[in-house]
Amino acid sequence: MKYDQGFAKFVSTESGFRDRDFIASILLDAVEQSFKPYEHKSRSWLQSVYAQSLMILLDISPTAAMEHLMRKW
Repeated sequence: MKYDQGFAKFVSTESGFRDRDFIASILLDAVEQSFKPYEHKSRSWLQSVYAQSLMILLDISPTAAMEHLMRKW
């Protein structure tokens, strides 16, 4: 099975949607925390490979996301 077929199958299942919602909630929480003044921990986590891998799972470009976030910080 190709990657895109497997991913489409995963997303089409109910548990796939719950997993995507969970990943999105983690990233959203980190983004919201990063807007606080002097919040370096969440900012550095968002720039990590782990967080950027989670963004890719949600079809978010990590490069574009980080460019937009850095403007806000």
